[in-house]
Amino acid sequence: MAKFVVYEKVAEAVYRRVDKSKTSDGMQTVINLGSGLVAGLAAAVVSQPADTMLSKINKTQGLPGEGTTRRLIKIGKELGLRGSYTGIGARLFMVGSLTAFQFAIYGDIKKALGATGGVEIAK
Repeated sequence: MAKFVVYEKVAEAVYRRVDKSKTSDGMQTVINLGSGLVAGLAAAVVSQPADTMLSKINKTQGLPGEGTTRRLIKIGKELGLRGSYTGIGARLFMVGSLTAFQFAIYGDIKKALGATGGVEIAK
């Protein structure tokens, strides 16, 4: 959901500066790619700590009788804020590029179906 919100907000910001009716199909695809890239980068930053914790909990064996919550707290303390973003560069590249291409396709499908507006977000 967050990716769609960020995508729509970025696209709206671009189209406030650029007249959509005067942009070519190629330029609209570029705008969709750029908006998707920003949405992907935001999604990667937001989800990285949880994914790092998930990887750690799956790789390490818990102590006998140790619950999942206790393990997560222990892993969180060991990692710290900086450690929870380990590997963020590769994740930014992967999620950013995949999301950019997904939203380029999404924008072209919206255009082909004649769906003009995005999700209405409370103003």
